[in-house]
Amino acid sequence: MKITPLGDTLGAQVDNIDLSQLSEAEFAALYQAFLRYKVLFFREQPLSTDNHVALAKRFGELEPPHPFFPHLPDNEQVVVIETSRGNPPSQSYWHTDMTWQAVPPKCSVLHAQYVPEHGGDTIWCDMAAVWADLTDKEKIELRELDTIHALHAVEGSRYDHQDADGQSVVSKRAQDYPPIRRAMVQTHPETGQEVLFINEQFTRTIADWPEADSQQRLATLFSQARQSKYHVRFRWQKHSVAIWDNRATQHYAVTDYGDTPRRLHRVTVQGERSQ
Repeated sequence: MKITPLGDTLGAQVDNIDLSQLSEAEFAALYQAFLRYKVLFFREQPLSTDNHVALAKRFGELEPPHPFFPHLPDNEQVVVIETSRGNPPSQSYWHTDMTWQAVPPKCSVLHAQYVPEHGGDTIWCDMAAVWADLTDKEKIELRELDTIHALHAVEGSRYDHQDADGQSVVSKRAQDYPPIRRAMVQTHPETGQEVLFINEQFTRTIADWPEADSQQRLATLFSQARQSKYHVRFRWQKHSVAIWDNRATQHYAVTDYGDTPRRLHRVTVQGERSQ
């Protein structure tokens, strides 16, 4: 196994490995690299659905089926992220997966089935590095703040449709996921790093702040996180795999490929209850 760092703290490519048959020693080394680099990339991994699910289970218990995203007919825990002719991707946002639920996921394992020849990259952001670069004064302020995370931006997207009563299915299901209040700054449960745990898609406001002040402060922090020095960008190929730590990153899907067919399968691992 060869691990090649792509940045000081974020991203590494792993070669000379078969994810379908990892030994205990290989997985232990892989897991330490996952904690250190936050997102790992692999090429030429023709995983079966069973292989994909088994790999994700080595990281922890799997999330239940996603309430909105489509999934494989024979396995509800394998989300299908697909673009087809006449069905281009929805608007993309920087996001950390599912922070609208009480316990956000630990990590995800994304496997490319087929991708465009050009375009469709994904970018990850190291939110621990973003936090580390803030001033001491900012850190003192932000450690005292909570934020409100809520499910939005999915309503009206390609993952939504109207039911027989003409109502948004996403809007109705979202009633099962009320807004969540959580600390803006989280301590990673395994590395001990402090993380600025906000994201552009699901962090709605700073709790107990006036709306205008809240949006201005969040915009400043989001702008900081958009700086390329915190990022790693991955160009997908058929059978590529990415595994990322959802507790320490945001990511962004680049939608620059129109409706060129693209299909990826995602399996997501549950987070710790202390999150």
